[in-house]
This record gives sequence, structure tokens and C-alpha cells, in this order.
Amino acid sequence: MKKNIIFLVSTLFSLTGFATGDSININAINHWESVVYASDTWHYQAGEMAPPSDWNTLGLDRSNWPTGRGGIGYGDDDDETTISPTQSLFLRRNFNITDRSKIEGAYLHADYDDGFVAYLNGVEIARSNVSGTPPAHDTWATDLREAMVYQNGLHERHIVGVLDIRDLLHDGDNVLAIQVHNYEGAVSSDMSAIFYLSVAINDDSRDYRPTPNWFSGPKAFESNLPIVKIYANTQIPDEPKVPARIEIINNDIGQINKSTDPPNEYSGDIRIELRGQSSQFFFPKKNYGFETLDSLGMDLDTSFLGFPAEEDWVLHGPYSDKTLLRNVLATHLAQKMGQYASRTRFVDLSVNDEYWGTYILMEKIKRDKNRVDLANLKEEDIEGEELTGGYVFKIDKGEADWISNYSPVNSPDLKVQFQYVSPNRDKIQPEQAAYLQSYVDSFERAIVDRQFAGQVKHYSEFIDYRSFAENILHSELTKNVDAYRISSYFHKKKITNGGKIHAGPVWDFNLSFGNADYCGTADPTRWMYYEHCDNSNPIWYHTLITDPEFSRVLQCRWQELREGPFHKDSIFQFIDNQVVALGNAVDRNFERWPTLDIYVWPNATVTGSYNGEIEFMKNYIDLRLQWMDDNLWGECTPSAVSPHSAKAAIKIYPNPTSDVLNISTPPEASSGQVFGKKTYLTKVRNLSGRLVFEQLGDHGLIQIGHLPKGIYFLEVQLANGERFIEKVVKN
Repeated sequence: MKKNIIFLVSTLFSLTGFATGDSININAINHWESVVYASDTWHYQAGEMAPPSDWNTLGLDRSNWPTGRGGIGYGDDDDETTISPTQSLFLRRNFNITDRSKIEGAYLHADYDDGFVAYLNGVEIARSNVSGTPPAHDTWATDLREAMVYQNGLHERHIVGVLDIRDLLHDGDNVLAIQVHNYEGAVSSDMSAIFYLSVAINDDSRDYRPTPNWFSGPKAFESNLPIVKIYANTQIPDEPKVPARIEIINNDIGQINKSTDPPNEYSGDIRIELRGQSSQFFFPKKNYGFETLDSLGMDLDTSFLGFPAEEDWVLHGPYSDKTLLRNVLATHLAQKMGQYASRTRFVDLSVNDEYWGTYILMEKIKRDKNRVDLANLKEEDIEGEELTGGYVFKIDKGEADWISNYSPVNSPDLKVQFQYVSPNRDKIQPEQAAYLQSYVDSFERAIVDRQFAGQVKHYSEFIDYRSFAENILHSELTKNVDAYRISSYFHKKKITNGGKIHAGPVWDFNLSFGNADYCGTADPTRWMYYEHCDNSNPIWYHTLITDPEFSRVLQCRWQELREGPFHKDSIFQFIDNQVVALGNAVDRNFERWPTLDIYVWPNATVTGSYNGEIEFMKNYIDLRLQWMDDNLWGECTPSAVSPHSAKAAIKIYPNPTSDVLNISTPPEASSGQVFGKKTYLTKVRNLSGRLVFEQLGDHGLIQIGHLPKGIYFLEVQLANGERFIEKVVKN
């Protein structure tokens, strides 16, 4: 079965393969030459049986092996030598080295389907998608990979250098040996084996062959940003994390960082993997997650670039976000509200000595005294107050750890899905999982039952009002396309610290501030909480926003923020400061990833320049702030309506209605006058927050007709300051 669809997007770009650990001394290189071409004549053997144990060394008698020009394989029209379908293939190519002292390093370029291991004189130098040391002849590749070159893609590049390259090579005869493995046997209809070996020469001698016209060697670069260099010993997969090494260069303030400088900020071992879901498929500039290790391979809390010590980190590579700073801005705004949000630092990244673009170094969300500061829930904490916290969980894509008993808004066939974050699904104890699920379920039961029938507690006893209000305001200001339904984190404190669920930390704002062409987010008006996008927003937010007490908290907090971190001047000044901090990294990033004048999913606009992208985002924020000022629900009054207040005397009927809606207010419902000589104000808004009816009145009857069919929110504000909001339905 062809696998082209899986890799359709990836074929447009270079998917660099990441291999062995030591960098090449760029300053010592005079030029590059190739010692093995894919089109050379190779000895090969299909893997119907195991080859001799010394098959990858110079000592093998290969006289009985067939020969053919590479590539060797079947099914893709990229094969010079076509063979019958096979589970594995073993290849050998001998080559001569004139003087190994002149060689500073080597690259193996590979295009293959589906996995391979490469050896130089019997020593493994690169591998991808194959397990086993060495892999047996009847081993399947661990993942699918489609050959790229025949689809206008590029070869993977692997650095050869676990040991000094001179220790791997011999003066005279050498052998490059490759074993290629297919995936899922009979269901795979293709195999590709295309490999080149090129060497870096430290003088002007010309003993070998020119490199292919597509060849590109490592290039030094300079940056005003810290430089992070990753060296990995295999292609970096989605999971699990693979061994690698990190080096960080960060010279004194005012000094330029050079990729050829020795690491002066940090150097050490890590484990690394790809991060993200949609980004892995759509974007060639990948995101990475890594953990720092000690010399024994154990997790190591590490501090660098001003971050507090920890072991888990994220390298976020903005690709669809052409400002490069939406995540930085969003986390900054959350921090200024007083919440924990990931600290960030712009860096320039190279992977195996190839410049990979401008990235944001970030803290992975987890429980830690310097991150989500919660009680440390240990394995033995399975009862009493120790069981009550702390937990971090989220609503997100991927495999659910538990499923809500309640459906999202307007989606009776769906259920909200939750995932454990800390402790994660591998560490959480059954008693802890049961407790967290029960607590969240109790909160949801309370919030769904608006009259609290049969409920001992009001939903406000389960959640922290302020954090939920700030989370809503942040989600709505950023108009994040994933708000509420994806990458939505929560944490629950121990009962001795209040015991409630807090909303946050915020995460993943690539597609915020107008940077998406779906779910209505390109429009700086309207609310995200009711947009639903894929109809998966939890029902919580409708209840919260229409609750008088919560909406009062919401409005009061908005007014505070608008005088501080949410003031337009404050936001714009932060943006301008980040643009200055990025400096020449912007030009270098967009030379590496030339996207400024093309559509990248799911851009709402293409401005064609970096300054244009910044101005678009600023204009969007300006319009969004103005619209929220005019449309945010709630009044910042000292108190909300209580169940025994004058509200009880006000009648709204019939509800639902198919004709006229009546609002009856007897004299005892209000005292004094407000709004001139009137005693109360009635407002009706539709689901988008637009005001569709407004009228001042004395005690008596107001009738509202001519409303289109739909759901509305009716607000009554009394002269004594009391107010309430009621949902009404016009059938």
C-alpha cells in the first residue's frame, strides 16, 4: 500500500534526519567531496535469511552477492535496480580513502523506505525507525516513512562522528554497509535505499568526487540571540525521546553569539522528541520537547538562560505565526495578570550543525515550585487531605484518561475528554484518579443544574472565581482558536490551600490574535466561548458568564486589567520591545523558512513582510480591545443579586416564548430612581453579545416582541444596584 498521503506535506520540505553526537569543526573545512554515490554499484542481499555476522565489515567475502546500481528497491519508480518485495535488504559499497588525516568529518545522506541502520567499517553511524542491536533480518521498521526525493523532497542528513571520523576510517579500503527494513510486511508495496557518503577535507587536495548539486554543508552563523545547538544520534521521533546532546552559547550582553563559539552557557546530555499534533503534519519547522540528564542518564534539574532549575523543556518553532511572538505575548499577558505561565526566551536553533530557525525556549507545564506551584502528590498519598492535591489536568486532543458525564454545548453526541498531566497517566494512583474524577464530576453536576436541585454545594465552592475569570478574559482577548477545547489546562490545590480547581496555566497561542481562518477567529468581534468551533467547548462557560456574581467579577477584573497590562499602550510597547530583541534573527529565520509572502495553514491573511505581520496583529488587538470594552457582560457593582432580593418579585414569562416576552416589575421590586426618573433598565443581547433591545422603565410591564428565533440573555438592572441575567428562548 502506498504511503504518499501520510507524507504529502512533508515532501515539500527537507526533513533532516538527526544523527550522531559530535559537531564538525567548521573552521577547519576547506571543501567537501563525496566518496559514495547512491548511483554507484552496490553488493546487496535480500533479507530472506540472516547475513553472516561480519556482513558489514571489510572481511566479508561478497563474491556471491548480486550487484546493481543504486537506488535499490521496488515500487516507487526511484530504483535503478528493482528487486522482489522483501522485509529487509542488506547493501555494501567499498570505497578508498587516500589520507584520513585530511578528513574533518562526514555526512551520510539518506532517502529510504521505511527504516535503516548504517555502518562504517562495522561501526554503526546512523539509524532511523529500526530497533535492535543489530536488528535481525526479520525485524520490521518501527514506523512508516515514504521516500522523499522522487516526490521533490530532500535527503535526510546524518552527521558521522560518534568517534573521531579518523578513527572510523582506514587509509585504503573501507566499506559502507546499510540494512533497510520495511514496515508491516505484505501491506507495504515499496522499498527505497538511496545513500550518499561525503567527507569534509581540510586542505585543497582533490582525491574524491564532487558532491551532488543539492549538497549543502554546515554553515556558521552569528546571532544577537542565544544559540542552542542539538546533536542527536538518530532521527528525532514523535516518541519516545531519544538520546542527544545540547550546547548553549550566550556571550556577554552586547557581544554577538557565533555558532562556532564553544558552549559557555550550558552543555550536557538530553533526551529529545518531537512535540505537537497538527504542527507535526503541516509544518516542516518542528517543535521539540527535551529533558536534561546527568552523566548517568538520570533526570537533572538544570538552570540556563535565566530559567529556574528544572528538567523538562520545550523548543517551540513558530511557523504559521509569522510574527514569531504570539506565544511570547500570550504568556506575558498571563504573567502580568498574576498567573503562572511558561517563561520564554528567544533563541536561534541549529540541529546537527544545520541552522533550523528562531525558536522560543519554554518551560513545559508541570507541577513544580517554580512552575505550577502545588503540593507534591506522592504515590503513597491515597487518603485524607493528602489525597486532595495537587493535580494538573487538561482538556486536549489525543487519548482521553477519563470522559465527562456531560456533553459540550449543542453537541449531545460528544463528551468532554480529560487527560492527566501531573501526576501523568503512568504515575497516578487509582485512588488519586478516582478522587480527581469525582471532584470534577461534582463541579460539573453543580454547574449544569442551574437551580442546584439536590445539590449541597453551589458550583462556586468547587472553583476559584478569579482564575476562571482571568482565563476567560485571556482566552477572549487573544481569541485563541483552541480556547476552552484544546490545550486547556487546570490545576487543583490541596484542601489546606483552598482545595479548589484553578483555570490555567495558559498554553499554545500560535493561532491567536487573528492568525486563523476558521472558527470565526479572523473577526476581532464576537465571543469565543460560544463559537464552539467543532462543538466541543465545555458547557461551563455559558453558566459562568450568565451568572450575575461571576459576571461582576469578570467585569471588575477586566476594568483593572485595562488600566494595566491590557492597556493598548502596554501591549504595543511589549510587542515593540520583542521585535527589537529579535533583531537580525528575523531575516535569518525567514531566509531559512521563506513563508512571509505565502499562505501557511491556517493564516487569515498574508501581508508579505514581517513589519506587515506585526502591524496586522497590533490592529487586531486594538479592535479586539475596543469590542470587548463595549460588549463584555457584567457590571462592576459592590454586590450581586441574592436569591432573597427584589429579583424574586420580577417575573419573566412565558419562557420559552413563541411570541411576546413579558417582564413584570411590581413597585416593591425597587426603591428610588435611577437613569433619570426610571427605576430599572432592561437589556437583551443575542449569543454573539450584540445588544438587540434596551428600554428604561418604571414598575409595570415591558413587552418585547419581534425577536428572531434563537437564544438570548435578558439583563435587568434595578435602581438599588441589584441586577440579574436570565436566559430566554424564542421559538
